[in-house]
Amino acid sequence: MKSISKYLLLAFAVLLCAMPATATKPDGREPHRGRLIPYPSAELAKERKLERQRFMQPVALVATAEDVFSGEFTFPFSWLERQVIVRVEGVGSPYELFVNGKRAGGATNGHAATEFNITKLSREDKNRVELRPANSKAVEAIECFDKAVCPTLYVISQPRVRVRDIFYRTNIANGGIVNVDFGVVMQNLTLGAKSSRLEYELYLNDTTRLSGGRLDVELGMYGVDTMRFGAPAPDSVLWSAESPQRISLCLVNRIAGREAEVYDLPVALREMSFDDEGIVVNGERLSSAWHRMSPLSTIDDVEQAYQEGKRQIRFSAGVPSEELLEWCDANGVYVAITAPINSSKAGASRRKGGNPSNDPKWRKEYAERVVQMIHTTKRHASVVAYYLADDSANGIALYEAYLAAKAVSGDRPVIYEDGGNEWNSDIR
Repeated sequence: MKSISKYLLLAFAVLLCAMPATATKPDGREPHRGRLIPYPSAELAKERKLERQRFMQPVALVATAEDVFSGEFTFPFSWLERQVIVRVEGVGSPYELFVNGKRAGGATNGHAATEFNITKLSREDKNRVELRPANSKAVEAIECFDKAVCPTLYVISQPRVRVRDIFYRTNIANGGIVNVDFGVVMQNLTLGAKSSRLEYELYLNDTTRLSGGRLDVELGMYGVDTMRFGAPAPDSVLWSAESPQRISLCLVNRIAGREAEVYDLPVALREMSFDDEGIVVNGERLSSAWHRMSPLSTIDDVEQAYQEGKRQIRFSAGVPSEELLEWCDANGVYVAITAPINSSKAGASRRKGGNPSNDPKWRKEYAERVVQMIHTTKRHASVVAYYLADDSANGIALYEAYLAAKAVSGDRPVIYEDGGNEWNSDIR
């Protein structure tokens, strides 16, 4: 018996050692997605404002110390049985998130938006949120570029059967028609099976109804399913630099016949492809010349470039703000975004101790940064290309980042022009 107990204890110890750290200290991070705000009514959804309403609260952050920001949100009674998610955008450096004095998670990439589940740390009435700087030396080898700390933070609590994400793709057909394929990811956050009815309508200029319909979905306990539907539209509404038109996608999520949440999203229809010679939008090939700008550029900066005739802008390492990309969508600017990776100060050597891009320990960080950039910007029509990095030599970390990017980039090319003309670039 003692011998059996000894072996059982040994096996249990081995099992504990083999468990990943995340099993005991979950980071609370949600899967990446673009900014997606639920609204309680069609009227509020049409305004598309980042203002307090039943499902969302912006948090006014105040600098309380060097690079430490804090603010408060109110947890209403109606949120008691729902998940609470906080979205953090534009921190610009590694950070840790604290809710009511307890760590909720953190991110080494503070440039792209990250969401955290803070349900267990939130309490009814007042809650304090803090963004504290983390160890920036851990990533300084791959962040050889200008950075700024200007965070945006807001809290979302959707219905328990919710819209998790939205994506779409356009194909030009014959006879002056374009076909749009939509995907709406639905998620059930309850312990029982639930049903939902998704109603959708497409409008031109908010008045002319192009098409619409409804879909019913059955979701099991904590189930996820993607609702797909197609819609035709005239090719006169195709988005381009010459004609940056957009239509409206209106979505209503109904649960038990009740209007649970509403979305009104601007949708730009454009067909993309690429080959060795470059990028093609709606059958027209783009120029290979890009106007380089910092992702810290303001809308005024980009507007000035626009007035000077610049219609193709490549933002260097970092991620532009949602508001800046929205301006590019509305005004017809083709955009290429570069992941927040620049290891130029380490030189070009691939030997041990040389450039981090050929160091296996950076593989996960590189891939995560590129994939996060893609997921958080994929609904912006202006974004037509993704760059892996700036001036970062080449090697195993960038090889794997390219493969990870290709799994999610769709019809947009993934480019790395500083890689010595190697295979990990769609356009060389």
